[in-house]
Amino acid sequence: MDLDHLDQHPADPDLPLIGELSDPRLSRLVRTSIGLSAESIDLLTSLAERLRAAERALPDPAYF
Repeated sequence: MDLDHLDQHPADPDLPLIGELSDPRLSRLVRTSIGLSAESIDLLTSLAERLRAAERALPDPAYF
């Protein structure tokens, strides 16, 4: 899937900031999430927290 056209979307003022991210993997993740609903962003955030917990970078929020 070609995501380059998303960088041209003028309605999102945060798009120029994506190009300033130093990690291309993080930039890809951010570009991929553009346009998702608030509920999907919340789910993506929860998944990221669970992945970090699985990597023992953060405590698992499911056990609080």
